Amino acid sequence: MDYRDKFYSKYISAHTARLYGEVSLIEIKKQFSTWQKYFSKFLPKDKDVKIVDLGCGNGGFVYWLQELGYSNTEGIDISIEQVEAAKKIGIKNINQGDLRDFIKNKKDSYDVIFMRDVLEHFNKEEILDILELVYKSLKNNGTIVIQVPNAENPFGSKIYGDFTHEISFTKDSIQQIFSISGFKDIFVYPMPRVIHGLKSLIRSILWKVIELCLRFYFVIETGSGKVIFTQNIIAVAKKHEL
Repeated sequence: MDYRDKFYSKYISAHTARLYGEVSLIEIKKQFSTWQKYFSKFLPKDKDVKIVDLGCGNGGFVYWLQELGYSNTEGIDISIEQVEAAKKIGIKNINQGDLRDFIKNKKDSYDVIFMRDVLEHFNKEEILDILELVYKSLKNNGTIVIQVPNAENPFGSKIYGDFTHEISFTKDSIQQIFSISGFKDIFVYPMPRVIHGLKSLIRSILWKVIELCLRFYFVIETGSGKVIFTQNIIAVAKKHEL
């Protein structure tokens, strides 16, 4: 058995339940405002578009999109536990299986493909293979949106909090792999803290002070302040074919 199969078979019971508690619609809805801040700007106005969330986990993000009116949204995840949890609380269009098998015969099928906290679970060769499949499965002018750990974050070692993580990324490496995979209009964004109350406001202010110091150090070290320090980053790109 591949080590990943062993871990994914108990991904909730051995990992996410300990960190985040049991899966429920109440807990999922608490994340809606965060997803709205980070991802809503990448959604088409046309709500009839076809969207897939690759590595959808418990299906919460798919549920959010469906609640926004994007009814042609589906998800795929390798973890049987995650998929069963999604179905148990009534989230629709959640499939179980390897995301590569799921999209390999779906050429020009999707308008938007999301991959949040997914690519870090694969090695470099697998990542390039996945991006090739994603490119083929997107419609022309379709959009890929990914969220990955940021290796330039001062606490980048947090990536090792999940044993199945293989790699972390920087703004430059994301742009590199997107470009080599044929994508255009590549943009990388920070994921600053979403403020929910006084405590998170204070943490956000303190982080901005720390970030300013880090940026000053980076300018001294490299001559450039063009770096993202947030724990995760979002990258967005387009498929453009003549």
